[in-house]
Amino acid sequence: MPEGDGSLSALAQRILSLGPPSISILVARLGEIEEYQDFINLVREFLPEREAEILRNLTPDAQIAAFASYFEDRYFPLEDAVRDGAFESYCEITRGIPIILRSISYDDYHYISTDSRNGVQLATFLIEDPYEEGERAALAEACSQIVPVELIRMVPEGGISLDEARRLLKDTQYEGLALWAEVLNQDTGNCFYDNDYESLAYGNCPEWDKEDVEALTTQWQQADIINEKVGNLFDWLEEDPEPRFRELLNFILERR
Repeated sequence: MPEGDGSLSALAQRILSLGPPSISILVARLGEIEEYQDFINLVREFLPEREAEILRNLTPDAQIAAFASYFEDRYFPLEDAVRDGAFESYCEITRGIPIILRSISYDDYHYISTDSRNGVQLATFLIEDPYEEGERAALAEACSQIVPVELIRMVPEGGISLDEARRLLKDTQYEGLALWAEVLNQDTGNCFYDNDYESLAYGNCPEWDKEDVEALTTQWQQADIINEKVGNLFDWLEEDPEPRFRELLNFILERR
């Protein structure tokens, strides 16, 4: 019988070949025949050598979690909820790639002044507010607890724009700030930084396409580089906030 035959008899033979099934997985397979076959196709497309190990699990959520774990080893991480077994239906994984985003959302930005580390607050205050909603006053107050007020007053009014950050800081020792400006504006050219979960919820979730997965794997590696460079800037500022913030600010003002 052809491997792709979707009939009930073919499904029954496959279930029996894998050993005694659990009630939950049997019910799931019979209730989601097409979705189950789509899941099998995912496994065969991206992790063919792991098929037996994945399908040996006794429930759909465990199979999906196993798939996510092996997928991460080869490609890039999927949402924590997938690996934690929160996806209980095959359609939850087959309808699109549940990627992990590293972007700064609208809400994230507005919590920086209260919930973020010192380096993030200082770096963010140097950059223009991408939402133009008056958050800079709260950032200025937070930063004045880290460095002298005189330095806060020297920052260009409104902060420097994304274009300025790129022009002044790219290919310099302070490139991490230009990258941070791109992150804040969701303009890095990287899928993991330039989307938010709200946009994914409205149908922009990447599809399970081989070329897309390969591209996302490369972009995840690039996202790691962005994260490292931006993190190094935060660390550097925090190690000695006043003189280093002054150094960075003077560099910006001189190049302006």
